[in-house]
Amino acid sequence: MVRSAKKYGIIAVIMIAAIVVAFIVAFAASANLLRNPAGPRSTLRIAVVTDALFSDEGWGESSLNAAKFIESKYGFEVATEDNVPIADIESTLQEYAQAGYDLIIAHGVQWGDPALAVGEQHPGVRIVVFTGLVRSENVASIFPQQQQGSFLLGALAGMMTKTDAIGYVGGEEYPNVVNIFEGYKQGAKAVNPDVEIIGTYLNDWDNPAKGREAATSIIRQKVDVIFHVADSSGHGVIESARENGIYALGAVQDQNSLAPDTVLSSFVLDVDKAYSQAVNATLEDTIDGEIRKPGIEVEKGATGDGIVYLASFHDLDDEVPESVKSKLQELRNDLLDGKLVVPERLEETLIPE
Repeated sequence: MVRSAKKYGIIAVIMIAAIVVAFIVAFAASANLLRNPAGPRSTLRIAVVTDALFSDEGWGESSLNAAKFIESKYGFEVATEDNVPIADIESTLQEYAQAGYDLIIAHGVQWGDPALAVGEQHPGVRIVVFTGLVRSENVASIFPQQQQGSFLLGALAGMMTKTDAIGYVGGEEYPNVVNIFEGYKQGAKAVNPDVEIIGTYLNDWDNPAKGREAATSIIRQKVDVIFHVADSSGHGVIESARENGIYALGAVQDQNSLAPDTVLSSFVLDVDKAYSQAVNATLEDTIDGEIRKPGIEVEKGATGDGIVYLASFHDLDDEVPESVKSKLQELRNDLLDGKLVVPERLEETLIPE
């Protein structure tokens, strides 16, 4: 009996010691987490939200495609929401933050200031604004140097025009959109100083009829190449170009499929790559409130940080002279090497005639 009591006493001591050790380990781990609250993660709750339409075959659809890519690549479930009214942006971010999402990718420049407000209230959430220009401790932005892609499209238009008149149609005069068209102007003038550039803004992103009307008005001014950054309103721009037998240039996605005999090329954003970078930074807890400005890349998924490239000419390839292709390649290589710099211009600038 005494021997049995001793035996149980030893067991009790061992159990108490084990509990004490476990407590010490847990306390140490807890203290470490307090020093590094986020730490490397193995899984994330991610939301992708935008005020655009997933059905626009351009800007909005690119965010949905990238969300699906993230799901496939990482195995994380990604919540998605489109067509968020501008007035509801902050409340939408609040809902996802309060629901415990680790990473919210806000697709659009209008999400910047609301992201700062919500980020301040929810320090545990990470918000990345795509085409944003804001930053804080837990809010970062990716502002692609889209003017590099549109510079190349402008050079293409400047070399392909037969009337020395090219055009553009924008959805709204946002800083990032102005920057795109400023790049377009610079590229056109770089190869064709005599070219005239005629453009307008619709103040409407989802009105193909309005886009078609605006484009037709511009085309009547002898424009024979027209570029749009106008979401689904841009479908009307492309349709007008097709009806009038001129070239159109697309944006964000390769839009040749919308009119294979009309859309000569598009500047494309490698949104899959950009979203992957945001996810990796969140997993590694390296989001530090920066504004990243990735530029040109040779093609989708190329090594390096670039996320802007030109789509191929598809079935229109034979209509593009070799001299034009060679010049475009030279300009692209100069951009990649840093020999050519396309300044960022967030306000409209008059290009000398």
